[in-house]
Amino acid sequence: MLDPASLYQIEPRVDPRTMRARTLVVTLTSFMDAGRAQGQFDHHVLTTLPHQRVAEFDLDQLVDYRGQRPPITFDADHFVDYEPGRMLMHHLLDEQGAPWLLLSGPEPDLQWERLARSIAQLVEQFDVQTVVLLSAIPMAAPHTRPVSVTRHASDPSLIPGNVPMFPRVQMSASFPSMLELRLAELGHKVVGLTAHVPHYLAQAEYPDATIALIRALSETTGHIIPTTALAVTAEQTQAQVADEVQGSDEAQQLVQALEEQYDQVHQHRPRRGLAAQPEDLPDGDALAREAEAFLRAHNAGDEGEQPDRDQPEGWDGPGV
Repeated sequence: MLDPASLYQIEPRVDPRTMRARTLVVTLTSFMDAGRAQGQFDHHVLTTLPHQRVAEFDLDQLVDYRGQRPPITFDADHFVDYEPGRMLMHHLLDEQGAPWLLLSGPEPDLQWERLARSIAQLVEQFDVQTVVLLSAIPMAAPHTRPVSVTRHASDPSLIPGNVPMFPRVQMSASFPSMLELRLAELGHKVVGLTAHVPHYLAQAEYPDATIALIRALSETTGHIIPTTALAVTAEQTQAQVADEVQGSDEAQQLVQALEEQYDQVHQHRPRRGLAAQPEDLPDGDALAREAEAFLRAHNAGDEGEQPDRDQPEGWDGPGV
């Protein structure tokens, strides 16, 4: 069996014998980073909190570049600015000086089991007490209501008061979901936090989702992370979205329908998590038709313009 440690390189200035962190936060992007919540989280904490790089993983061993092609720029007659992805682990201090680790980067295509063993090795080496995986998914939710966060964990005692979204569902695995399982099997405490982003804003930046994840992370671990800068951006985003919705009858009808569904689900349920039963959830086909109508109507006034490839068709609001 190949040595898991050969997948990563510890920074020369880091002494793994003395470095400690009570929490590891994982933001490896899987099939979807709705609202760019994971990316915003990484950028926010790495620009507001003291930190140092601890280790870098060898993506050449982990990524299928034909499936995740890195960007490169062609400048007149030559190529420049090749930007390969990076999987990095940072050591950070929260506002109270408590140490924690952040593992960020793209989801690996290859060697999932070996990478999981590598991460488990680092968790034990740095004496990590709790591993928290952050993610965000598109959901039938309106932007006018608080962002819900689904919680799951290796032990129910880690998420007291949680009401499961579904009793049992089989799905295609992502590396973060497999990592959660493997760490739990080794006896580590693992918590997953997933923010629900309005589906019509899933490809734009939605800071409210990042703020919701930070608050849920604080509740789970006790780490204090400032959100002032994100809150300012979130207010601007909400104002932009409100203007966009106000200009379309279809958009207003869609948001109103989502508000009614959200309020019905949450009326007699705890605020923690989206404790909906399958029969409470809106019909996916109906929502898709409503969303498509919204986007077509919004795009009607922009004939001839090519939408940004990173945004939903017809969307020129937040994140542009």
